[in-house]
Amino acid sequence: MSGELLVSLLVLLPVAVAVCCLALRNAAAQKVLLLPAMVLLMVAAAALALRVLPEGPFALTPAAVWDNIVAVLDYVILAYFLYIGVTSRNGLVLGLAVVLAVLLPVVQFGVLGGHVAVSPVFHIDALAIVMCLVISVVGSLIVLYATDYMPAHEAHLKLERTRQPQFFFWFVLFLGVMNGLVFANSLLWLFFFWEVTTLCCYHLIRHNLTDEARENALRALWMNLVGSVAMVAGIGLAYNNAGTISIQELVTGGSALVLLPLALFCLTGFTKAAQAPFQSWLLGAMVAPTPVSALLHSSTMVKAGVYLVLRLAPGYADTSLSLLVAIFGAFVFMVTSLLAIGQNISKRVLAYSTIANLGLIVCCAGINTDLAIAAGIALIIFHAVSKGMLFMAVGVAEQQIGSRDIEDLDGLAARRPVLTIAAVIGMLSMLFLPFGVAFAKWAAIEAAGAQAGWFIAVVTFLAVGSAATLVFWSKWLGRMLSGPVVETKEPKPFLAYGTILLLVSGAVGLSIFVTPLITVLIQPALSGMGYDQAFDVAGWHLRTTFGFFPPWALFLAVAAAVLLPALAARGYRKELDPVYLCGVNVDGPELWFTGIAGEPVQATTGGAYWTQLFGEARLTPLSNWSALVLLVALLAGVILR
Repeated sequence: MSGELLVSLLVLLPVAVAVCCLALRNAAAQKVLLLPAMVLLMVAAAALALRVLPEGPFALTPAAVWDNIVAVLDYVILAYFLYIGVTSRNGLVLGLAVVLAVLLPVVQFGVLGGHVAVSPVFHIDALAIVMCLVISVVGSLIVLYATDYMPAHEAHLKLERTRQPQFFFWFVLFLGVMNGLVFANSLLWLFFFWEVTTLCCYHLIRHNLTDEARENALRALWMNLVGSVAMVAGIGLAYNNAGTISIQELVTGGSALVLLPLALFCLTGFTKAAQAPFQSWLLGAMVAPTPVSALLHSSTMVKAGVYLVLRLAPGYADTSLSLLVAIFGAFVFMVTSLLAIGQNISKRVLAYSTIANLGLIVCCAGINTDLAIAAGIALIIFHAVSKGMLFMAVGVAEQQIGSRDIEDLDGLAARRPVLTIAAVIGMLSMLFLPFGVAFAKWAAIEAAGAQAGWFIAVVTFLAVGSAATLVFWSKWLGRMLSGPVVETKEPKPFLAYGTILLLVSGAVGLSIFVTPLITVLIQPALSGMGYDQAFDVAGWHLRTTFGFFPPWALFLAVAAAVLLPALAARGYRKELDPVYLCGVNVDGPELWFTGIAGEPVQATTGGAYWTQLFGEARLTPLSNWSALVLLVALLAGVILR
């Protein structure tokens, strides 16, 4: 199958399937449609990877009429945003939509003169393939998970009329739009796909139609419109200063004149990636059904923001902009990791962790060395797999336990052992070596430590943030693994559990086979961006100037440390005694003790969240103002250079 056909399939198949979903109101019929469609999408992504990785990038330019269609659709979407601003009486949405309605035609018909031919429109290289695999494989698994999740979700809401057709329309449409976004070389096409992702995000956040959902959807819309305004301004400046709106020409031209538009595009990426001070839209988006959090707000849409910052990194290498991007990303990683410590709601912990890891990827782009860019690409892959799976596990736990409060997950290991094992592996994959996220974090810190001057601040922020991640993940692990033994039957919806376990296998397998992953996928992406080799491959191990990383040896050591004690204890499970409560236990399976006047009292435990130090009311204003100062410094440093 030709590359052109595969690209068309990856973009247009989800669009066609999304339209079909509107006609299907039966959950079984939706599964019949979505299961083969998502398998086909995964196969197409793998086939495109097999086409591009050995042979190198290829270009694709649709017929000129498509430029006109995209231009018209831009204004249709913009008109809809204006409509939302008017009908919702939201001044920020309306104001930003008006600014965009003025700025877009000025740039398109004034600066660009109505039409600028970009050749090629699509540039598919190894970095685009990395993103395409994340979108099409992880995203497709999340769609299949949603086919089990959404009927239970609607049953909980007691809806008289199903809204699944609308949900799956926006949900599946998003996959095709994201593939188009990462393939785009024309900034005008990139802007179109960017706006459609914002549109999908808005409708999926407000899906439940509660007042809270509507309010948070509007917040997500206006914050993303800030990025849209920055992108349109950047397009105008790029053409005015460099005479091109081709991404490849901008990042390889080597002109200082493009630094300001690149800075504006970075700002656009920061808004989509929910970097401070824009993080509240992602936190508010947690009101959406959990598949939305897993797909848009963890593994794909927010990755569009860091993808753009990484894609542009060669264009601002060795400049003050690069340093400021590194400091900004490291700062966001630190403060949002600290904020996660004070959270007791599981989805908010995952949201803050997502923002933090996106900040780490931004930091890698700013460090802008071979090792740092490789670490950033690795983080995109590993974080998408692990965090997508964790959101999915939390969603199932919420439906089965009836709460998303971490305190209510006490003893989940006894009540839902399969789900707990999956969640524990997911958390360990975010936290410890030799798993991929921790490996990429190590590489990022090593890359920052090799730099001089202000990069000492970057290393400090990364060190503090890494310590904070250890705290909030360990607290959560402790709550799930503690508590009394309660024998219960664990319901296991097939597609929900199956997709979770597939992603667990992916998190472990990709970490074990990190060496071939780097050789086959990450290094070609690095080379395609113009960077040198980041790792020397020694058999199945990796070597850099900073040290030696043997994944197989480390995994064998971890397996021995975990499995041997577990196997030794398994035979004595029935002989385990209940928790000792100072000799005043009351017999029974629950934790009760004899209290005052001889009355039985149930023993309870609780986690420490240190909200006086890490609570949102205390830390958020400080972090937002600090991030705003860094953003102003980023733009001012480019303007006044």
